[in-house]
Amino acid sequence: MMGSARSIVVTGGSCGYNDFAMNGEIPAAFRIHLAVDGSEHSLAATQLVRDLQLPPGSEITILGVLTPGRPPGKSRLQAAFAQAEKILKGSPLEIKSKLLHGHAAKKIIEYGSEHRPDLMAIGAKGLYPVLKILLGSTAYKVVENARWPVLVMRTPYRGLRRVLLATDGSANSRHAAQYLARFPLPEQTELQVLHVKSLFPSMPAPAYGMRPLTPPIPFMLSMMPSPAELQYVSRHTELAEQKGQTILAETKTILQSAIREATTFLRQGDPAAEILEHSEAQDIDLIVVGPRGLKGLEARGWDSVSRKLVDYANSSVLFVR
Repeated sequence: MMGSARSIVVTGGSCGYNDFAMNGEIPAAFRIHLAVDGSEHSLAATQLVRDLQLPPGSEITILGVLTPGRPPGKSRLQAAFAQAEKILKGSPLEIKSKLLHGHAAKKIIEYGSEHRPDLMAIGAKGLYPVLKILLGSTAYKVVENARWPVLVMRTPYRGLRRVLLATDGSANSRHAAQYLARFPLPEQTELQVLHVKSLFPSMPAPAYGMRPLTPPIPFMLSMMPSPAELQYVSRHTELAEQKGQTILAETKTILQSAIREATTFLRQGDPAAEILEHSEAQDIDLIVVGPRGLKGLEARGWDSVSRKLVDYANSSVLFVR
């Protein structure tokens, strides 16, 4: 694709990121690819695209994937195209349609790689009942293989009222903050930033060494932490608090550079569990994370935090590559 505009792929149901983000800049105009399959998640994705404050010159391409022998059929996809066009009707942006043929995830990834999108949004669940729980679903495959931001869309869609950026201070998290700072959210959207500090310190090897069981010292007493170990844990807690506050302050500064104010939160525990609990308590509509950056939680293809958020988050999740 030629021109200054780039691509956003937004998919609902069974449905790539480019060099702009290397310096934290988002182009003046977007090319948006909205993939639809007629599911409720597809409808939600369309509504989200409609609500974005897209700059002049942006384009929307409605995508559908026709897979032989599997739903949705061609007539269902045509109906989904018509539904999306109706929702987007009246937009000053150019709207086009594109029908792809083949395996949904494979074709979407190939299309994203070819057109170098800025964002891909995927419905967390599509029309296929079995894919609502299997790891091999389109959402999983695209999140695992895409090398660009991926938005996993969930219903019900109530607008982008509250957006949560979860950060661990890594380069990926800073990049996610830069991306979010310039993302075309509605003006009234409230931003929150969350950092989760570790629950347990990694003690030096000598501190974990088993102390000899010298009678008459009871066994349980011998397993109690020594004064040195308690001091180490206390110091770790203090440093983790300081580091967390620094990470939150730096992230808030990045958002403020784009005139976006944010409320910060510092929690302690398992990152995925704390993100999910905070999101539910705060009624978050969209979680933003920089995957492969949350330390110590790497899984085979993508980090376990990402996996857990796809599995259990009630809100939509944006993974910023």
